[in-house]
Amino acid sequence: MKKEPKCKNCLLFNKEKETCMVSIIIDGEKINMPVSPEDNCHMDELGIPVHQVRWWVEDPKTGKQTKENGVVKIEYPDNFFRS
Repeated sequence: MKKEPKCKNCLLFNKEKETCMVSIIIDGEKINMPVSPEDNCHMDELGIPVHQVRWWVEDPKTGKQTKENGVVKIEYPDNFFRS
């Protein structure tokens, strides 16, 4: 099930600063666009593909996320590794 392309659903959304972590560089200055959690993805609207990959470690006994040793899980789009 694909999530709506809203900032609040994106791993590139900085919740504390309410900015997009996709940087835009203008005259050597790095800029992060201010966005609202309910905004549509501006990268999507501009037709620039952004793929998200996330990883975490799970406790093999409980299946819950942990900061200790465990099983590394990776989530990525179906066609991420295809050229």
